[in-house]
Amino acid sequence: MKTAMTDAQPPTLRRKTQPVVAFAALTQASLARIDTSLQDLLHRDEAEDLHQLRVAVRHARAVLWALGPALPRLERERWKRDLRTLARATSEVRDWDVFLAETVAPARKKAPDDPVLAAMADTAATRRNTARAAMLATLVSYRDGQLPVAQRDLAHLAHLAEKVAARSKAGRRDRLGPFARRRVRRGRKRLRALKRAARGGDPGAVHEQRIAGKRLRYTIEALAPVLPPRYARRLHRKLVRQQTRLGDFVDAMVARRLMRECLDVPELPDDVPPPPPGTS
Repeated sequence: MKTAMTDAQPPTLRRKTQPVVAFAALTQASLARIDTSLQDLLHRDEAEDLHQLRVAVRHARAVLWALGPALPRLERERWKRDLRTLARATSEVRDWDVFLAETVAPARKKAPDDPVLAAMADTAATRRNTARAAMLATLVSYRDGQLPVAQRDLAHLAHLAEKVAARSKAGRRDRLGPFARRRVRRGRKRLRALKRAARGGDPGAVHEQRIAGKRLRYTIEALAPVLPPRYARRLHRKLVRQQTRLGDFVDAMVARRLMRECLDVPELPDDVPPPPPGTS
């Protein structure tokens, strides 16, 4: 059951809002979603709960990237480290879930009596459960340790805002509207550079492009009320389309890796990576 905080309306953002105040409001909403998802995951094993946690963490990381420069360095680095740990803790289980649902299950439906597929399914399920146990240990540690610290940070936002204001010059550059536009432009520039680097189809480069695109997408979603329509609508739609194509490519590469692990072979007979999106 979701909490009232999870169901609450998104915080109201205005162009004149101080970035650190916007950070606290947006992150408070993300922490409420993270907290709810943590409780769900610790009491049941549902892929949707894991998905909701990962989305909440992505939102929090995007807001931290976008508004982090307005925060004191120590707080910013601690938040960055803790959210990265949380994201990494969930990635392996997510990969196994997708592999089992989108690769193994359809194959077994076509060949239900195939002993190799049956063995691969058992191996994948076992490794997924092992990964889940490790994930839950990390989630409990975060819930009992880093999450209360993050909540205390936000509870002391007034003091944090005073620290930021004391060391910065007043003016338009300290307002959320101009600040958000600068960060979106920076993210877009970075994404273009990564897209050029990924044209050769290197899986690592494509993955980096995908991550940067997700970050920019969630940044735009969080800051949409203070962004011009060319960002909040047109660029956002473009990013969603790109993420779908890149997601299919990365998932295919991950599926091949997990299949090799299950079969305990260094490579598959047709182990040629698919062409990256936009090159065929």
